Amino acid sequence: MIRTKGILTEVYNTENVGHQLTDDELKKLQNHLIKMYRDIEEVCRRHGLGICLAYGNVIGALRHGGWIPWDDDLDTHMSREDYELFLSKYADELPPQYKVSSYLSKDGSIARFAKVIDTSTTFVPVGGHKNEYSGVFIDIFPIDNIGTNTYINKAKKYWAYFLMYVAGSVMQVEENSETYKKSMFSSKAGKRNWQLRQAIGRIFSFAPSKTWHRWIERNWIIKQKTEFVHVKPALSMCGSMVPSDVFFPFVKMQSEFGEIGVPHDSEKYLDLIYGNWRKIPDDKEKWHHYVSEIAIPDKDSSDCK
Repeated sequence: MIRTKGILTEVYNTENVGHQLTDDELKKLQNHLIKMYRDIEEVCRRHGLGICLAYGNVIGALRHGGWIPWDDDLDTHMSREDYELFLSKYADELPPQYKVSSYLSKDGSIARFAKVIDTSTTFVPVGGHKNEYSGVFIDIFPIDNIGTNTYINKAKKYWAYFLMYVAGSVMQVEENSETYKKSMFSSKAGKRNWQLRQAIGRIFSFAPSKTWHRWIERNWIIKQKTEFVHVKPALSMCGSMVPSDVFFPFVKMQSEFGEIGVPHDSEKYLDLIYGNWRKIPDDKEKWHHYVSEIAIPDKDSSDCK
């Protein structure tokens, strides 16, 4: 089954859908994301918590010495233990304009992982709706312990896939975005994907997506430590027994925006997720967020729109 992101990448890069960020807008967004990262990092530093870059941001650090030139988001990792401590005890120490959405939040989580959102900004992707969560955001993906029984791991992996697919489908029904539907219907694969998710979403809408997100988080929490870990929200790593020393301890490296945290064995980490991550992708394979609205205030009170 073709993943939704793959369909949208092809559609957004070939069709006139929404607004692709200009170079100035992209640079401003990247600078703001780094500022947000430093704010989160400072809270973590005060309490001895570890945080590092994740996914494409690690490619940026290793392959480009900073940002992937076209990248427009920032992902991070924390150990499950530090993730829980940050969300339950220390997230309130972030600047007041930041809103944290997680399964521990009073109103639940808008995703299957935690998000830190700057409510002083506006960031509305194509197909999204402007609401209290429509700000520039950073995702935090917990690194979970995993047992050594491969049969149990495989069963829980497919269960996690099911939960994540259901949650995404229920979200599609809840959002009911005509723009998103139009984008998906621009290809046969997209239309089939939308129709299947719509059917699944309606069947499982007896619980809201935020409840499904809570079930996803709790499904994989294992307190017992082994020599292996995995990252549940990442399909390429979910249920895989990754040696813990691929991640821990996080290490610092120099980049265009200063010293930054990365996984302990970043090259092996990227090999496991992406394979040949050193190759620059073709333009049609590059992922961008296409937006309907973006505004990032600065000291001059100007914004990008």
